[in-house]
Amino acid sequence: MTSSLRQSLFLAFIFIAVGLGVMAFKVTRYDFPVFPRVEKMLWDFEVYMEFQGQNEPARIDLFLPSLSDARAVSGEQFYNGSFGLTLNAEEETGNRSAVWSYRFPSNKKVLRYAAQVEGERASTPFSASFDAADVVLDADTVPLQEDVVKRQAFIVFLASLRRRSSDDLTFVEFALRSIFNPNESAGEDADEIAALLDGLPSAIARLELARQTLAANKIRARIANGVYLATGKRRAEIEHWLEYRIGDEERRYFPSGEPARFLTIWHGDAPLLRSRGIGELDLQIGFQSRSGAAEVLADASARKASPVLSLFSFGALPVTTQLVYKVLVTIPVGITLLVFLRQFIGIETLGTFMPVLIGIAFRETALLSGVVLFTSLVVIGLALRFYLERLQLLLVPRLAVVLIFIVIAMAAITNILSESNQSIGLSISLFPMVILTMTIERMSILWEEVSGSEAVKQGLGSLVVAALAYLVMANQHVEFLMYYYPELLFVLMGICLLMGRYTGLRASEVWRFRELARSS
Repeated sequence: MTSSLRQSLFLAFIFIAVGLGVMAFKVTRYDFPVFPRVEKMLWDFEVYMEFQGQNEPARIDLFLPSLSDARAVSGEQFYNGSFGLTLNAEEETGNRSAVWSYRFPSNKKVLRYAAQVEGERASTPFSASFDAADVVLDADTVPLQEDVVKRQAFIVFLASLRRRSSDDLTFVEFALRSIFNPNESAGEDADEIAALLDGLPSAIARLELARQTLAANKIRARIANGVYLATGKRRAEIEHWLEYRIGDEERRYFPSGEPARFLTIWHGDAPLLRSRGIGELDLQIGFQSRSGAAEVLADASARKASPVLSLFSFGALPVTTQLVYKVLVTIPVGITLLVFLRQFIGIETLGTFMPVLIGIAFRETALLSGVVLFTSLVVIGLALRFYLERLQLLLVPRLAVVLIFIVIAMAAITNILSESNQSIGLSISLFPMVILTMTIERMSILWEEVSGSEAVKQGLGSLVVAALAYLVMANQHVEFLMYYYPELLFVLMGICLLMGRYTGLRASEVWRFRELARSS
């Protein structure tokens, strides 16, 4: 194996591995779809606050939906009015908050937060901040109230749970059942449970007791707060649940029953909103469902989570630029097909990449209409080109005359088609005139230097390749994959490197020398 062959193979496999590796990472980590028109259920989430200013310094702290690799939050909007806005993020808890402030507000004021979110399920992975949750190692250090009776009851309750359980899983089951369903708990713990639950009527207070119980047994746990996503609601209630991990298994416990979908807003036992300097606060949490493109949400999530992946995305570009790249990234697919047809099939074409350019032109005229236009204009242009040969014009003026004539011919065809109510006339002006001019010039030179049959053969070969390239480049699935997975350009580059090392017979040559092969 020669040095150049080794280098070619090495580079080819490196490019292919990089392209497929990035694609696999996006599919597995950020749930990118591999087929177009895949929709996900999105939720328009809104927090609406209306209050009365009291002519004194005012401040409002509101928790925002927490960020996670497994759940995207996009399209965030803040309506601040005359208030100042500050966004805060806590690394340890993963909580985010918005702080609105104003020196001396008066009269009625309105603040608003809105976002598009993807709901979570019970199987949704925890956020990375879960590992920073506190774990209490000793029952004596559990931060219960300064109540000797409750502290003693907790120590006895914890010892009973450890005695009755065989592992962490049964320990958690017994603990949660005793705290949230005391009537079903073991009779021997009735007094301790009654003492611990005295003064803990709310769900979040009992969840904090459950968290401390699990933490005392070295089980990492934390309280999560949010809303249950079902049908659209204008005034949703805040729900609370427990997140805990046993070994490598992540679990959630919902005191009011497991929802189909939910949204985590913040973690811990702090309230959703804290305020000062305002009165008559009316807080509304609303949401409604809608369908959205899965690839758009996944792309936004990937770009936000990883700056490296933003290099493999067009989502941050202006919309007009995105539309250009939707066509541009399909051109290498057509070129790869052209290389295959020339190297392995042996189709002869006019120029190297001229058929791909013709295929791009077919995107504006559609395939059948484009073939008819291409053939008609090339025949008319060749007739003019041969006539101009008698005038012995120089190259550049001759090309200019052909180009102008093509414009005249296109205008004439447009008028004819418009009178017959054919819609193709609307897109004919977009047919690349330069491509047609160069094709006519190349065919005429080939006609003179070789033969007319060779010129026709290469012209037909170019037309066939252009049609196949158009069918591939205009395919919706190909366009989708190349636009949302631009790393596949590395794969195409690697494939072209591999095809560039092929020096065997082409299919056309096998057919041409078939008699010789039979005789041998």
